[in-house]
Amino acid sequence: MADHNVISFEENAGPAKKRLTSERHRRVVAAMRKHLEAVLPQLFQDLFDRLDDEFYELADKSANDLLQTRYFEAMRELRKLRQPIERGFVEGRLRAFERFWQEAAPVPVTPANEALVPGEQEMSLVDEADLEESLAIETLVSKANNRYHRTLFALNKRFAVVHGVTEIDPRANPVGPEALAEAFAEALAQWEGETAVRLIVYKSFDRHVMAYVGALYDELNDILVAHEVLPKIARKVRRNPVAPSVQRARDLDDQGGASEVEPLFDGGMLKALGELVAARRREDPRQEGAAWYARADAAPNLPVVSTHDLFGALGEVQRYSMNVAPVDMASLRELQAELMLSLGRELEVGSPDRPAKRLADSDRSMLDVIELLFDFILGDENLPEPMKALLGRLQIPMLKVGLMDRRFFSDPSHPARRLLNSLARAALAWTDDGDRSANSAYGRIESAVTRVLSDFTDDVLVFEQVYEEFRNWLEREQRNATVAEKRLAQAREGQEHLHLARSQVNEELQALYNSCRAPNCRLPEPVKELLDTGWRDVMLLSLLREGEQSEAWENARTRAKELVWSVQPKQDPAERKRLLEAIPNLLTALREGLNNISFDQHRAAALFKELQVCHIAALRGSWAEEVPVADVEEPDTGEASGEVEEIVLESSSPVAASEEPRDEYHEQAEKMAPGTWLEWTDAEGREVRGKLSWRSQLTGNCVFVDRRGMKIAEMTLPGVAALLRSGNGRILEDLDTPLMDRALNAMLDVLKRTDPEARSH
Repeated sequence: MADHNVISFEENAGPAKKRLTSERHRRVVAAMRKHLEAVLPQLFQDLFDRLDDEFYELADKSANDLLQTRYFEAMRELRKLRQPIERGFVEGRLRAFERFWQEAAPVPVTPANEALVPGEQEMSLVDEADLEESLAIETLVSKANNRYHRTLFALNKRFAVVHGVTEIDPRANPVGPEALAEAFAEALAQWEGETAVRLIVYKSFDRHVMAYVGALYDELNDILVAHEVLPKIARKVRRNPVAPSVQRARDLDDQGGASEVEPLFDGGMLKALGELVAARRREDPRQEGAAWYARADAAPNLPVVSTHDLFGALGEVQRYSMNVAPVDMASLRELQAELMLSLGRELEVGSPDRPAKRLADSDRSMLDVIELLFDFILGDENLPEPMKALLGRLQIPMLKVGLMDRRFFSDPSHPARRLLNSLARAALAWTDDGDRSANSAYGRIESAVTRVLSDFTDDVLVFEQVYEEFRNWLEREQRNATVAEKRLAQAREGQEHLHLARSQVNEELQALYNSCRAPNCRLPEPVKELLDTGWRDVMLLSLLREGEQSEAWENARTRAKELVWSVQPKQDPAERKRLLEAIPNLLTALREGLNNISFDQHRAAALFKELQVCHIAALRGSWAEEVPVADVEEPDTGEASGEVEEIVLESSSPVAASEEPRDEYHEQAEKMAPGTWLEWTDAEGREVRGKLSWRSQLTGNCVFVDRRGMKIAEMTLPGVAALLRSGNGRILEDLDTPLMDRALNAMLDVLKRTDPEARSH
């Protein structure tokens, strides 16, 4: 017997046989090994790249030459040993992974057979430097175990199934946090660095490797599930973040190896941008007080504020900013200036006129660059003003991210950057309807901003968590909006199809009426009534259901013509004979058609009685004088004369379609494709944003929807052009480019225009 989770074996099989079949075992293990072989080297790429940056920054900020030399030596030595360390770690883990499956399953250690904890005497024999290193390893292992406990629980359960046991010792998992940390310590043993410097390397290993192994555990679980190993273990909604280097490698694979990588914001570029901000500040004296650190540049002998102290002060300022929620750009600017002054007070730098400390050059440049970045973000015309005020509150957390990780500027997959882009994406579709509740779009964005302000200290995984939660909400909203838009489009297309069909039926009947003119042809009132009130719908139904090329449509048209012909006087005996033979079939077809549309039976009986009088007169070669003759006029379509009210500004006079100027604004309106966002001012002076969801192929009318896919406006093409022409409407441009990319590109453009050397970057 077997269910989805349990593999059936012989009932009396021993423990050695209670595992997957050997072939399936080899397949799943081979798939996992192949994945490890691809991912483990990529995890190390960011580690050594960032170590270079960190040691360079530490050397740059060193208080004396001895420290500076120590950091530069560590940087050079690790560059030489990079490949041996990487190879030792990766190859060692792959060998350990293979041994894990070749040897007996490691069972959990029970208290009875667990080794005793070393006593004080044994602890005293441990070298103090080794003890510090061991504590650093234990700390990062403990953090990883706590962070990934759900993912590791599922992975260990599945490893046990493949091994044929009920449980394995978690510490024996060849890719678990303990195993990875110990393997790194063994690989790092090739380098005889000082303890203080080695601890920096372990911290970097924690931030750039252990912080992303959760994604590796997710993917190994995926492989096991794909091979039907415990597929029913509950899966988390939120997956662990993928390392930037791993994501970049996958993006390259997806694009066939071709990728246009953004220019890396190196020290020279950051310095150039910082000088650009300083120049702008000198032109605006009002900004000088807030930028207290700029005054200290003229005093290079002042004590330098360490990055650690700056980071701590930024944390205090961030906590203070949680209690202030600016509602517009003016209050946001006031808050930003106040926060910068608060930062100076936290660092005890003295007054702007007489500074007592100064920032390191790299830190000062970072403050300037983040200030410039947010200037461009807050100047983005695609964002509504209240949303700018919300997103502007993220300036301090983003500054902390920039100080921690310069790849924030060059890596599109950076968690903080993805969150900012996602918030902006939701903000651009927002219209201020006064709803600030927790479940509104404004409330969701505000909640994400508040979460970052309250939870972020120095772990960028906070951004990943907030991003995943916000993305899940945004994707649900977009799915619902897509469904609503699809229904709206189907309804409008159905209405348009119906309108076209009615027009075609009207044209057919009008052509028939026009062909019957006195004195040679008369149209009795009962015949016209039958055609207008009954047979019109029969023709419409056949055209809608079967189409223009169908036999049903052709028959409906033929019966209408035959009905008119049947009531005209027949002078020739052959014609009388033909009419006599045609009447039974004609009446049968007419009754059947009217029954299909549920025509009033009493009215039909009365009309057929009058029709009989007309037929008798026609067979006698005369008119039925007692039956009134109808006036042949344009048929009533039964539709309102205008379903859409053209949107024209109150200050403008209505413009007839024929008089509408064919200028650039009319061309812009014509070229608007579905998906284009338009912002306009409504009659109440309120700014409204809508997405062009559907355009009529018949009239050119444009239907606009809000972020939920609900219709908010319908405009004629001249109406859209009038809005653009008057300046009361504008098309939102460049929405496919994420907010951060737009801001960074604008910064680089400014830099290239002002600094010729920047063009070489």
